[in-house]
Amino acid sequence: MGFTFEARTLLELGRELISDDEIALYELIKNSVDAKSPKVVVDVHSQLAFTDFREALRRARETKAAIPELVTFVREKLTDADLPEAMTFLKVLNACKERQAFIDALEDGYASLNWIEIRDTGEGMSLEDLETIFLRIGTRSRRRENEKGATNLGDKGIGRLSAMRLGGQLLVRTTRASDSNWNLLAIDWSDFSHERDQRVESIPVDPELGDRKEDPSTSGTTIRIENLSADWDLVRFTELLDGKISRFVDPFEKGLANKLIEARHNGQRVMIPAVPKALRTSAHAQCTARFFFDADGNPAIEGEIDYRLKKQKTSIAVEGAEVMNVSKATKKRRAKRGHAAFKETPISLDALRKLKAFDLEVFWYNRRIIEGIEGLSENATASKRELARWSGGPMLYRHGFRVLPFGEPDDDWLGLDKKAFGSSGFKLNRQQVFGRVRIETPHRYLSEQTNREGLVQSEVSDALKRLVEWIINVEFRAFINEVDEAELIQFRKEELENNQILRAEKALKRAVQSLRDEADGAFASEIEVIESTAGLLRDEALGVLKQLDRVREQAGDDREKFVYLAGVGLMTEFIFHELERAVSHTMTLISEMGSSAPVVRTLSDQLQTLYKRIAAFDELTGEKRQTKTRFDLRDVIHEIVANHEREFARHAIVLELDLPDQPFTIRAVRGMVVQIVENLVVNAAYWLKRQAEYEDGFEPELSITIDADKRQLIVDDNGPGVPVDRRERIFQPFVTTKPSGMGKGLGLFIARDMAQYHDWSLLMDQRVGRIQPKRVNGFILQMS
Repeated sequence: MGFTFEARTLLELGRELISDDEIALYELIKNSVDAKSPKVVVDVHSQLAFTDFREALRRARETKAAIPELVTFVREKLTDADLPEAMTFLKVLNACKERQAFIDALEDGYASLNWIEIRDTGEGMSLEDLETIFLRIGTRSRRRENEKGATNLGDKGIGRLSAMRLGGQLLVRTTRASDSNWNLLAIDWSDFSHERDQRVESIPVDPELGDRKEDPSTSGTTIRIENLSADWDLVRFTELLDGKISRFVDPFEKGLANKLIEARHNGQRVMIPAVPKALRTSAHAQCTARFFFDADGNPAIEGEIDYRLKKQKTSIAVEGAEVMNVSKATKKRRAKRGHAAFKETPISLDALRKLKAFDLEVFWYNRRIIEGIEGLSENATASKRELARWSGGPMLYRHGFRVLPFGEPDDDWLGLDKKAFGSSGFKLNRQQVFGRVRIETPHRYLSEQTNREGLVQSEVSDALKRLVEWIINVEFRAFINEVDEAELIQFRKEELENNQILRAEKALKRAVQSLRDEADGAFASEIEVIESTAGLLRDEALGVLKQLDRVREQAGDDREKFVYLAGVGLMTEFIFHELERAVSHTMTLISEMGSSAPVVRTLSDQLQTLYKRIAAFDELTGEKRQTKTRFDLRDVIHEIVANHEREFARHAIVLELDLPDQPFTIRAVRGMVVQIVENLVVNAAYWLKRQAEYEDGFEPELSITIDADKRQLIVDDNGPGVPVDRRERIFQPFVTTKPSGMGKGLGLFIARDMAQYHDWSLLMDQRVGRIQPKRVNGFILQMS
């Protein structure tokens, strides 16, 4: 004996899987589309609202109102009492002598006067189909078709349960082109109610042969739902079409929804709105991108960001190892620091191949400065109202039809609000953003949950989410920040509170104590200098914060003061990021190779520089000059690469040093030069490791050259490189292709800033590149 279940379970199943009327209607429309119907008619006939029907029943059952009085109440609530069917209904009610007879007539009349029909001219169903497919919940017929390459929107076999959500009776009239007759099926869902203690198989539901077709070639299906369980007046129906239903069929394709769906209410056509063109063309910024596999079989993302408000554009171009890298998930580990503080979860290349491709289109408005939109709205309030109709984040579409619930008001699938409200400016929160992601991925690789609450979690769904999240949360957001100076450098006081400085000091103390333990009495003077510098760093930073608070309070609407204040706040964030990186790197070296003179000297140099850079922000005393000394650049390079020897050995990175035989003496701030070269080496090593993960047989190479004649320091690698048209943008803050949370995109920004302090230049080396001429891989530090 196999499983069986109570009949009422079927109703519970429908209620759980189909959460509201809009989804129920959408599921029935999708069934017609899967039946290859070029048009679907949704016809709502509503003469008596469900709430008025219930009130009439209550009065008949619970009050002593006379039948004529009850009939008068019903007549007043009818949409059009002069319709022939309404007049017949009222005549029957008036003829009732007994209260129960009135109640029975009222229930019968409500069912006949209020119904929804979904009509299509698709493939239709035979009598056998009704028995073996339609009445079999969870049938796999669509799934099997999809596995053979079909593009059915549904493949769970539960869409038909939507009918029970909408009303108490279901009538199906269907036929195939090869049938001679119509095929009929009637279901009364009350037969499955809690009042009936029966097993589902004991309730007879029998399809039957209907009347003969007038046109032998006719095919299609009509789903008629009677005894509606909600109000379906014109106002509500229009609201449904204007709300969720307008998003079901891709609303960015003008006229697509109305071409497919003919919506009618009591015979009147109701149009389904699309995203207005003016709303898209007037957006303050737009991001378009696509993920695909190029001719060589490498995953790639290409796109463009157009910040129309500022009349600036930039491109998105990553491929190969970079795509694999941004698809990683990162999770913060407790009690860990630096790169060790993150656990990385990579996505396989096979998962990306199954994802195949997608394209993205996102529009952004800054709601604080939105104005009237020509041809759409007269003022800011009307513009915000129009934006609110479509905002919520990018919606997901497969073959032009919505995958729920992505982009719904309560679904922040990309973490846009979390990112926006966790940083200054509230950039790119879902109230500001609308758009779409279009996929063609087959159901067998990217399946929807049965309850229509998202995609089934898998490596493919993770890949889709992470790539889209990187494009929007990293590339799009960073470019807006980069271009919009007022918000790019907005002072973030919450990130500069005293506890952040004290945490940095504690991290330094832990590092110093580890050094002391490992050194076992050695390097006492160096460690004393480090401790002293840490204390000075804290005191100076706290002093700057107090001054910043005073300036902030006095700034008011003074734009110049505000910009100055914001710039100081942003640079202070950079410094603390570099402080944490320096400490984390030192701790890693200690754990790998113990303390040594180069390790201690490198950390000491960087702390001295960081202290002096914070001190330079003191607006009352003016910028303090940092001490420049004369030293051999070769020594700095040898110290830095010595710190990376084990890392290079672990990852088989071949290092080539091409340094002059004679000393190459420069006059500079030694700590700054250490940070410049260190950042370039760390960046190169990171991407060499990523390329090795992606490319089988890859042999990572890093070259550091001093050209004494040209006074250049050249750092080359054979990693994935940087697109040529992006070579300037990578020096901007927050521009990175590291996984979310792993990097802030500050290393190259600070390296160039330090170079400029010495009147030097740091630029991309355009002489090399693994994928010429599209990408470049090296950096040149041009020293005066």
